[in-house]
Amino acid sequence: MRMKVTPQQIAERYAAMSDEELEALDPRKLTAGAAALREEELKRRGVADTPGQEERRAAREASREETRRKDHVRQLAAVALAAAALFMEFVAVRFADIPRYALTAVIVALCVLALYVLRGRR
Repeated sequence: MRMKVTPQQIAERYAAMSDEELEALDPRKLTAGAAALREEELKRRGVADTPGQEERRAAREASREETRRKDHVRQLAAVALAAAALFMEFVAVRFADIPRYALTAVIVALCVLALYVLRGRR
C-alpha cells in the first residue's frame, strides 16, 4: 500500500531546502502541484527562476539525454557481439569446419570486444 504525500508535506520539505536545492529542482519533472508549491516557496523567499537557470537546466537535460542515447547504442552493440559469440559457439561450428583453437579465439575476442564496447568512454 502506497502512502499518499500531502501538499503540506511537500511544502514543508521545500521550506527545509536551501535556495540552491530548491532552484535545482526541475519543475518539468515535478507534478503540477509540486511545481506550483516550489514556485510559491521561491516567491516567498524572493527568489525567482532566471532565464539562465532555465537554460542550464535544459542543457543538463540535453546532456543526460545524449548520454542515455549513447549508452543505449553501446548496449545494443554489446548484445550484438555477445550474440555473435553465441552464434559461433552453437551454430557456426555445425556448418563449418573451424579448428577449435580458432573458434575459441574468435569467441573470446567477440566477448572482450563486447565488454570494451559496453564500458565505453564517459
